Amino acid sequence: MASLRQGCGDLRGLVSTFTQSCQGSLSEAQGQVSWALGALSAGGAGTQLPEGQQGPPTGCPGRLLELKGNIRVLCRLRPGTPCSLVSVEAGPGGTVTTCYRGRQRRFHLDWVFSPDASQEEVFGELEPAVLSCLQGYSVCIFTYGQTGTGKTYSMEGPPEDPGIAPRALQSLFREMGTGGQHRVTLSMVEIYNEAVRDLLAPGPPERLAVRQGPAGQGGIQVAGLTHWDVPNLETLHQMLSLGRSNRATAATSMNPRSSRSHALVTLTLCAASPPSAPGTAGTLHLVDLAGSERAWKAGATGTQRGDPNSAQRLREAQTINRSLLALGGVMAALRARRSHVPFRDSQLTRLLQPALGPGTTAVLLLQISTRPEDLGETVCSLKFAERVGQVELGPARRRKAPRSETPSSLSTDTPLTGTPCTPTRSPVSPPSPSPDSSSYSALGPSGDLPP
Repeated sequence: MASLRQGCGDLRGLVSTFTQSCQGSLSEAQGQVSWALGALSAGGAGTQLPEGQQGPPTGCPGRLLELKGNIRVLCRLRPGTPCSLVSVEAGPGGTVTTCYRGRQRRFHLDWVFSPDASQEEVFGELEPAVLSCLQGYSVCIFTYGQTGTGKTYSMEGPPEDPGIAPRALQSLFREMGTGGQHRVTLSMVEIYNEAVRDLLAPGPPERLAVRQGPAGQGGIQVAGLTHWDVPNLETLHQMLSLGRSNRATAATSMNPRSSRSHALVTLTLCAASPPSAPGTAGTLHLVDLAGSERAWKAGATGTQRGDPNSAQRLREAQTINRSLLALGGVMAALRARRSHVPFRDSQLTRLLQPALGPGTTAVLLLQISTRPEDLGETVCSLKFAERVGQVELGPARRRKAPRSETPSSLSTDTPLTGTPCTPTRSPVSPPSPSPDSSSYSALGPSGDLPP
C-alpha cells in the first residue's frame, strides 16, 4: 500500500508537470508566432517594429533553455600532468573515461572541456543561460568537485583572467546598456559550519536565521539579510570584492587557500515595464560550493593533541561533507520524482530549494583532477554529476515581478530573499573592508560560529 501511494503521488506530480509544461510551451509559441507575423507584415510594408519589439518576446536563449528542462552538466579538468587512468573526449556530448581499481568506466556529460580550455571558452557555453535572466528566467550556476580542483578559479578567476562570475556580470551590464531599464539588486551569503552569514553586512558577519516564506508566496527568507541596489558594474565589483574578503578560507594539505564554506551570490534583475503590464524579475544564482575532501588527505584528522587548528579543519571538513551528502539526497529525490524532497536536511539545500524548483534553469560545472592519487574522488564526483544530469526541472518559466518594489517581494522565488523589514542600503557609499577584515578570511578557532 505504501508503494502504491508513492506511485500515485509520483503520477500526480508527472501529470501536473506535464500540464504546466504544455501550457508554458503553448503560450511561448503563440508569442513567438505573433512576433514573427508582426515582423513579416512590418517588413512587407517597409516599416519597423515599435521600440521594445525588435526581437522575439522571450529571446532565443530563453526559448532554447525551455526546451531542455534537465540540469546541464559541464566538466572541466584541472590542468596538470596527463594521466593514463583518465581520458576525455572533449566537446558537446563528451565523455570522461576512468580506470579505477581495475574497472574501466565511461561517463557521458553534456559538455566536456579539454584541460587547456580557457576561461572564455567555459563562459561561452554558459552565456546564453546568463543572458536569459534578463528575460525573467531564474538561473543557477554552481561548481562542484574535490578540494583543490579549481572551483573558485573557474567561478572567480584572477584579475588578469576572470572567471564565470565577473564575465557573467560584465555580459549582463553590457546587454542591459543596449536594452531596457533594469533594477539590479545584490545579496551574498556563505554557509560556514551550518551557519548562514551575510558577507555584505557592515561589520563582522553574523549568523542569520533561514525561514519559510509566507503562506501562498513560497520561497525561503533569510531574516536580516542585506540587499544592495547596484547602479553600475564598478560598484558591483566593489561589493563582490568585499564579500570575498569576508569569506572563510584556510590552508590545508590539499590547498593552500581552501574555501571552508559555500558561497551564494544572488543577482535580481527587475525589468521596467509599462504601468499596465507586470514586469519580469529574473534571478542569477552563482554558487561556489566548498570542496569535498577526506580528512586524512586534507591534514584535518584532529589527532594532534593540543592543535586547535587541526580540530577546526576536521570539523569544517565533516560539515562540508554532510551538506554535500544532503545535496546528493536532494538530487536523488528530484531524479526519482518523489513527492517529498529533503531540502531541510542542511542549510545549503534549504537555500538552494527555490533555485532547484520547477521552471528554473540549473547548470552544474564539475571540476575534476587527473592525478592518480585523486582518482577515487574523481570517480565519485563523476558518478554524482551523471546522476544530476538526469534531474528534470521542467521547462523554464519566466517570473513576473509583483507590484511592490521591496527586494523581498520582487524575488520571492530566490533563495536569498530578505524580510520586508530589512532595508535596502544605498550603494552610493558601499561598505569597505574594516582594518581587521582579514580575520574573517582565515578563520581560526576564535572565528568559529556555533553550529
